[in-house]
Amino acid sequence: MTTAMATDIDSLPQDLLVDLCVSIVSSSPTPRKDIMRLRASCRRFHEASGARKVGQCMPVRRERVFHWLDAKGYFAFLRSCAECGNLEASLFLGLDEIYNRRRKSLGLHHLHKAMKGGHRVAAYTLGIILLQDPETQPLGIKTLNKLAAMDLPGAPSAHESLISGDVLIATSRREAASAMRDLTWTRLHLRPRRPCTNRLCGRVEKAGKANPWSGEESYRFCSQLCRWTHELYKFSELI
Repeated sequence: MTTAMATDIDSLPQDLLVDLCVSIVSSSPTPRKDIMRLRASCRRFHEASGARKVGQCMPVRRERVFHWLDAKGYFAFLRSCAECGNLEASLFLGLDEIYNRRRKSLGLHHLHKAMKGGHRVAAYTLGIILLQDPETQPLGIKTLNKLAAMDLPGAPSAHESLISGDVLIATSRREAASAMRDLTWTRLHLRPRRPCTNRLCGRVEKAGKANPWSGEESYRFCSQLCRWTHELYKFSELI
């Protein structure tokens, strides 16, 4: 970097440099590499690139190829971003802890942290995992119900978003399955589903008429447990 350019950068306020770093990582296909180059360019950018806001806004999903090249470095990168409040990094760390490292309690902590920040895919994933254990099943149902009602911190209400709960669940299911496929070879092996004793449970409400936004038909269930068990099996089909 030339002396004149360095002088110009020195004259800029720190907040502006931080926002520039955020803009670069937000639009870059390789945000981690670009921020490392920026960090090495001069003292001011080295300081600005280490700001909490930069780590919080880092699009960690774009670095998933890095996971297969250097797993240790990738998860160190995720932990650094999660410490800055990056919700997606917490989602990925949660999946890794639960399915790769078999440390469920720590994984649930990461997912809960992301959910508390308003991350809907983390909320869906947490609900699905809790649903599979009889002891935590009621909490899983509660978590998924809150997601369907868009009752998450920082999330818009159903009225404000103009998106139905069914569409939100379908979108979250696809994104959660994609994240899981990216991070782990684990697949859900569920027992064959027992049919409900209520013969009307699980029937399509309007045959042949799918929701235009989610592309899925609506079903009638006799209980919340049946509704979310049906969702669990739909999720397992994607992974």
